Amino acid sequence: MAGAGRLLKDSDKIIFGEFWTAKQRQGHPIHHTVSYRASFKPELPSFFMKEFLKKKNRLVYDPFGGRGTTAIQANIEGHAAIHNDIHPLSIFLASARQYVPKLSDLEKKLNSLDLDQEVDTDPFDVNLLPFFHPRTLKEIKNLKKYMAIDDSVEMKFISLIALSRLHGHSTGFFSVYTFPQVSIPPEAQAKNNIKRGLAPEYRPIKPRILQKMKRDLAMPIPPFYHEFSKNNLYSLNSANSVPNVESESVDLIVTSPPFLDKVDYEGDNWLRHWFLDIQKSKDRKLSIFSNLNDWNEFIRSTLQESARVLKKGAYMVMEVGEVKKGNSILYLDEDVVRMAEGTGLVWSKTYVHTQSFTKLSNCWQVSNNEKGTNSNRCVVLRKVQ
Repeated sequence: MAGAGRLLKDSDKIIFGEFWTAKQRQGHPIHHTVSYRASFKPELPSFFMKEFLKKKNRLVYDPFGGRGTTAIQANIEGHAAIHNDIHPLSIFLASARQYVPKLSDLEKKLNSLDLDQEVDTDPFDVNLLPFFHPRTLKEIKNLKKYMAIDDSVEMKFISLIALSRLHGHSTGFFSVYTFPQVSIPPEAQAKNNIKRGLAPEYRPIKPRILQKMKRDLAMPIPPFYHEFSKNNLYSLNSANSVPNVESESVDLIVTSPPFLDKVDYEGDNWLRHWFLDIQKSKDRKLSIFSNLNDWNEFIRSTLQESARVLKKGAYMVMEVGEVKKGNSILYLDEDVVRMAEGTGLVWSKTYVHTQSFTKLSNCWQVSNNEKGTNSNRCVVLRKVQ
C-alpha cells in the first residue's frame, strides 16, 4: 500500500522548504512558448542542476521529456541534454527549440509564405470547422504544406509558434473560444459555440504568429545556448528502454513521470496531432496506468534503465507528489524509494517544495490543498554501483 504508515515521514533525509520561487513564469520566455499539460516549472531542474553539477558542460537527461523543460534549462545553464519521450509531440516541442533563430530571420521567412492559395477540401474538415473560420483553416492548411517541404530551423520554429496559437481562449489564438491545453472533441466544441452564442471568426494567422514570436524572443537567448544545444539528443523511446543512450554517460537526471491515469495525452492533443501529421500508432503505448502496482513496476524498470545510463556517483531526481484518491492519500515518493531497491540507485534525500498549487492538483482535477497536494516531492537517488 502506497505510503503505508508514512514510513519515510520522520526521516532526516526529508527536507522541507521553498527551494525555488512559487511565482509563475519566472524562467526564460522560451520555456513558455507552448503549453503542455502536467509540466513542471524550469526553476525545478535549475535548482537541482546548481545543487548537483559543479562544472559546466555536463550531460543532463530527462527520460519523460514532456515539453522539454529540463533540456532547455540545461542548455541555458551551459549543459548538453538528452530529451526522451515516447510521444512524438514531445520530441517536436523540444527539438524545435534546439536552435532558436533570430527574430529578423523568422519574420523574413514568415513574410515569404503565401497562405492565401486555394486548398482542397477534405472530409476531416468537418472536425475542424467548429474551431476555425474557413479562411483561417485555409491559411493553416497552407502553412502545413510549407512545413512538409521546408526543413529549415526558421520553418520549424514558426511551426512551433503556430502550434502554440492553434486553439485557445483569447483572440490571440487561431480558433474560436476553446481550451488552450486540451483539444476537446469537435461535437463538444460545436455545443460550446451554441451555448456561448459564438461562431468561428476569421483570424489571420501571420500576425498572431509574429506577435507571439516577438513576445517569446523579447529576452535574448544566452550567447552560449547553441554551443550546448547542438549536442542534444532527442530520443523517441519508452523511459524504461532507451538503447540509444550510452551506459554510464549521464551526469544528472531530472524528470517527472506520468501519474496514474489522469492525463490522456493522445486524446487531449488530437488537434496538435493533426497539425503536425502525427498518426495514431498501436505500437505507441503511452505510460498511463490506472493501477498503482502497474505504475510501480513501470517505475522500477525505469529506475533500472536510469541506473544503467548514469555515471557512478551521479544523481537522479524524480518529481512526484502526494495525491488524494477516494479516502486514501497516495505518497508516491515512498513508492519511488521502495522501487529503487536493488536497481543500483540508493535514496539520498527527498526535497519537499511547499507551495499552494502544483502540477498534481491539475492532474487530479482538484482546486485546493485539502483535496489534493500542496507540495512538489522530489526524490533524489544516487548511483552507487
